[in-house]
Amino acid sequence: MKKKLLLCVCASLIAFSVNAQMPQADVIVINADIRTSNPAKPKAQAFAVKDGKFLAVGNNVFIQNLATPKTQIVDAQGKTVLPGLTDAHTHLLGGLELWEGVDLFGVNDRQEWFKLIAKRDKELSKDAWLVGGRWDITSLKDQHMPTRQELDAIVPDRPVVLQDIDYHTVWVNTKAMQLLGIDKNTKAPEGGEIVKDPQTGEPTGIFKETAGTQLVLASPQYTKALLSGKAALPVVEQIVAHFNSLGITSVHDMWTELATVYPALLESQKQLPIRIRFGLMTGEDQATKNNLQSYAKQRDEINQRFVQKEQQWQKGPQFRFGYIKYFVDGTLMNYTAALNAPYADRHNFNIEPISSQSQLNLLVKRANDAGFPVAVHAIGDKSVDMTLNAIENSPKHRQFVNRIEHIEVISKEDIPRFAQLGVIASMQPDHAISGNYQESRLGEERLPYSYAWQSLLSSGASVVLGSDWPTASENPMLQLSDVVFREYNGKTRYSDNALSLDEALYAYTQAPANVAGWGNELGSISVGKWADFVVLQGALQTPLNKDIKDWKVAQTWFAGQKVYDGKLNSK
Repeated sequence: MKKKLLLCVCASLIAFSVNAQMPQADVIVINADIRTSNPAKPKAQAFAVKDGKFLAVGNNVFIQNLATPKTQIVDAQGKTVLPGLTDAHTHLLGGLELWEGVDLFGVNDRQEWFKLIAKRDKELSKDAWLVGGRWDITSLKDQHMPTRQELDAIVPDRPVVLQDIDYHTVWVNTKAMQLLGIDKNTKAPEGGEIVKDPQTGEPTGIFKETAGTQLVLASPQYTKALLSGKAALPVVEQIVAHFNSLGITSVHDMWTELATVYPALLESQKQLPIRIRFGLMTGEDQATKNNLQSYAKQRDEINQRFVQKEQQWQKGPQFRFGYIKYFVDGTLMNYTAALNAPYADRHNFNIEPISSQSQLNLLVKRANDAGFPVAVHAIGDKSVDMTLNAIENSPKHRQFVNRIEHIEVISKEDIPRFAQLGVIASMQPDHAISGNYQESRLGEERLPYSYAWQSLLSSGASVVLGSDWPTASENPMLQLSDVVFREYNGKTRYSDNALSLDEALYAYTQAPANVAGWGNELGSISVGKWADFVVLQGALQTPLNKDIKDWKVAQTWFAGQKVYDGKLNSK
């Protein structure tokens, strides 16, 4: 009896000691399958949050000792909890056009395109442009390119500008061409194509690569028609809320414009529940030495203003302008990716990269000299090779976390160079799975080096994953399923290059936090980090659930506060 009493007293003293030494929690999560993305403690059962940060991570008994009557207790009921997810390649501001315009994503019938376009036309104010897009010609039975005449038949009296699923081709109507001053005599800029009718020589309404970006998307008439500054913030809030509902709490955002929307956040009264690492997309013309020095001044000013604002918000990093985005080629789908050997389904056909090797060397060097790492769009193996050469050629490249985006096919010799040069491989899983053109474009010999996620990771490279939204689905559950299963129409594509679930989660959480310079503050469920986390509506199994791509998020938390609630009990 005395022994039992002594044990009870000791247990009480231990509990008292723990409670006396540990601050009391604001929130605790118990009964969870926690995947921490922390290699030192990969799994846990419970954790506690205090002042927006993880206070303790462990088992139910220990964590429950940190609760007070005021502590919010979340019973995860055995469901899986992940760190807040980071989409390491997205275009949030590009989504403004979809929210305000027409979205044709996943629509596989041309007549249905026309119906959706006509419907949106009726909903818009008289002076608005009809924008948006995400049309995918490869998803149609009849794969002829659309024309301006088809748009004219639906919307003759307002300008229409619709980008394709890869955002490398633009489809416009005649009204837009007239406002932009484009006719049969207009010359395409280098690296672009104005598709013309072979009989009449008139533009068909299709503008590829730099012809679309420079003649249409960068025109003052078009940019003036888009939402910007404070007017865009309500729509940005809607997009962020949507991303939160998918478990995303951070993004690496890339866009051509910085001057209005994100600075407007500084004047707003509330913090958006998302963390943004921003990269400015520029072409050769904009990437002069003087311009890059101007961008650096702009970066230093806006980043310092956000640091000051974040000290008031007390929820961790919100926004940093961090890098410069360049392009070397286009896409495999449109035959504008630069390959070392001709396309398998167009014998003797290839395309030159947008930049020469010497030009690309200069662009990377200028960015690094101005204090910017680069993120370079390189899809074909020739473009990847050139980009690695350009980074290696930059005297300051070791000082920066330079990265290459997409890497949809790579030469065997280039795989180890990523680790050797410290270059980040930024890749988007669903691009490998949703397309139906990779095998025909590349041929059997190159397919083992297409979307070579495991090969790069095994060679020592750091891999980060994202969606490239709006060019693909923004759903991380779909992206994780694609990278683990590599399954297309029931067929597995080179499973040796798949990632394990733990590898994929790390590439969606801690690895991108490291790249952003936030690795000590974010990326894993670890003591002292900001409490961004996601509760799924189920528990992950081993082997992984085949239906993971269809899973929903039950709750998303940002700095210890719930920002999305899909209800834990719903499945």
